[in-house]
Amino acid sequence: MPCGYDQKLNKFQALCICKIFRNDRCINAIKNFIIDKMSDIYVKSPPIDYEKIYKQSTEKTPIIFILSPGADPQNEVQRLVESHGPGMGKFKFLALGQGMGDQAKEFIESGAIRGWWVMLQNCHLLTSWLSTLEATIEGLQKPDKGFRLWLTTNPIDPHSPIRFPLGILQRSLKVVTEPPDGLQANMRVAYSKISEDVLNECPKEEYKSLIFVLSFFHATI
Repeated sequence: MPCGYDQKLNKFQALCICKIFRNDRCINAIKNFIIDKMSDIYVKSPPIDYEKIYKQSTEKTPIIFILSPGADPQNEVQRLVESHGPGMGKFKFLALGQGMGDQAKEFIESGAIRGWWVMLQNCHLLTSWLSTLEATIEGLQKPDKGFRLWLTTNPIDPHSPIRFPLGILQRSLKVVTEPPDGLQANMRVAYSKISEDVLNECPKEEYKSLIFVLSFFHATI
């Protein structure tokens, strides 16, 4: 801050000044305040552990991904299907839009009987159908143990008259996806998808260095 105010003001007072004059910088200023008073662990989002999400889910628990720009969990869910799921032939995914409600309902009802995994993307684009989705989920009688329902949605405008049904939210497992903030966080995301077995499977000593360089390059891009 100009005029020596960095020395005259404590961190909270500086935050108040930032709020008054540079509201656009408040999020970063709040992060810096938290780091100074507590630790940077409270402002860093850990990489999403899809294995952990799967283990916490059940056939009666929809998994809702609340998306941030650039986030798309479909590829990670497909990897889960290959390792834990019923097979790619029984993984049904559908991007919701006008007129897709009937097909989505059919996928859910068939999947619950046959043990499919069903992924409905962009629920925020068909908010008028969400009450039908809630009724469909509540109407499932003893779904197959292998059944999983994955939903993705952008945050819905709080001023919108249509809200995400409370009945779905209460029974679901909610996952907020956030874009990695900074180079280190981006690299952590890349490394979270690589197991120790993969890192150790190649005897060449250059292998781990190449993975590091590739992850660094990917994070920079």
